[in-house]
Amino acid sequence: MQIAPLMAQGLGTGANNNYDSAQAAAESAKFADVLKDLQGKVAKSQKSGDAHSVQEAAELAKRDKELKKACEGFEAMFLNMMYRQMRATVPENNLFGESHGEKIFKDMRDDELMKQVAAGGGIGIADMMYKQLKPQVVKQSQNVVK
Repeated sequence: MQIAPLMAQGLGTGANNNYDSAQAAAESAKFADVLKDLQGKVAKSQKSGDAHSVQEAAELAKRDKELKKACEGFEAMFLNMMYRQMRATVPENNLFGESHGEKIFKDMRDDELMKQVAAGGGIGIADMMYKQLKPQVVKQSQNVVK
């Protein structure tokens, strides 16, 4: 069953409606393919009675997610240290000075900023670490499950 795109009559030009409907049809076809693939995998695991492999896959997915989070956290910490060192090279404003509260606020702001940078892709350290550590995590999770 395919979900038909919703189209408002009389809104926009015919070209936009055609483009929108074509895009919606492509997205629904892509979703249908993904859904069919997942249903096939579930049916295959249920036929073979291989609940153990489903549990193993869930455990592997959990460890994979934790590894990604740890790699992003490391990159955020690294970027934060680098950013603090760069900020230390900028001379302070001697005219008004800076209160202790302002320094704390800047540090907190910088921490959060670097977490967002790392979560958005950062400079690639997290990706490289993830690619390097993933085989070890997979091997370790296979040993734990057995």
